[in-house]
Amino acid sequence: MTKILIVYYSLTGNTQFIAEAMRDSIEADILELKPIKELKADSGSRIILGGFQSTTKKKPELMDFDINPLEYDLIILGTPVWAWNISAPMRSFLSMFDLTGRKVALWMCHGGDGIKAMGRFKEILESANIVESISFQEPLKKESDENKEKAIAWAKEVAIKV
Repeated sequence: MTKILIVYYSLTGNTQFIAEAMRDSIEADILELKPIKELKADSGSRIILGGFQSTTKKKPELMDFDINPLEYDLIILGTPVWAWNISAPMRSFLSMFDLTGRKVALWMCHGGDGIKAMGRFKEILESANIVESISFQEPLKKESDENKEKAIAWAKEVAIKV
């Protein structure tokens, strides 16, 4: 049986919404990345601080977790877009594990179009085997039912490919 892990970071709930929709549609374990020092989701400074962390490639320390991603056949990675980049907590996670040759699928949640950020996500993981990628524009604010269905269909498609 194929082992699938969904790894995500979510500050405002958008990425969590998509992660949970995927988890509920395919048989997968889920890992939420939690920085030890978290930004405040309801603070206006989160955009400035998050953008700064992302563009300067900061890697905040994450809370411990007991899942080893290298024990999975497919890792589905989800992150919000911060300043046209992946989030700092996702960068921390990626620095912890060598995903060379591993099957990964990527998704992001964003307020704009996400194209530049997805390109950067793929660059970071160029040594991995990227099987699929997708993005969602503000899924909790815009067409949440449609975005949920899109996430479910995509996760099922990705799971079949492994």
